[in-house]
Amino acid sequence: MDPDLLSPFLPAGKKVEVRESRPVPTRKMCRVDVDGRWAVMADLQWWEDDVDVSTVVTANPETDKAAQSAGNGFFYTGTGAVKLAKGCKNPEHARHLLYTSIQVNDSDLGNSAAMKKLAAAFTDAVERSRECS
Repeated sequence: MDPDLLSPFLPAGKKVEVRESRPVPTRKMCRVDVDGRWAVMADLQWWEDDVDVSTVVTANPETDKAAQSAGNGFFYTGTGAVKLAKGCKNPEHARHLLYTSIQVNDSDLGNSAAMKKLAAAFTDAVERSRECS
C-alpha cells in the first residue's frame, strides 16, 4: 500500500512502529504506534456469513454511527471504516466472510475522503493476499 494513504492519520512524532498480532483465530490486527502511542489499528475480521453487516459495523467503535457508502458492505467515517473483502475465501474460515476494519485514535485527524481511499486500498491489498486464498 501507498504510505501516503496512511500519513493523514498519523500524529506528529519521531518513531513509527508497526505491530501485528492474532488475538483470536478469526482476527488479525496491525497496530501503528507513533512515539509509543497507538495511532491507527487495521484489522482483518472473519465473521460468520449469517451475521448482518450492521453487527460488524456496530462492533467497530469508529464506525458504529457510519453511513453506508454507495457500495454494499462499505461503511466509513473520518476516523474509521469497515469494508467487506469481496470474494474472499479461506479454508480455515469456512462459512465466514472477511471484513477489514480501520480505527484512528486521534479524532482531530479525522478525514472522511482520506479514510475512504485508505480503506479501499487496504481492502484491495487484503483481497490479493494469502488471507484470501
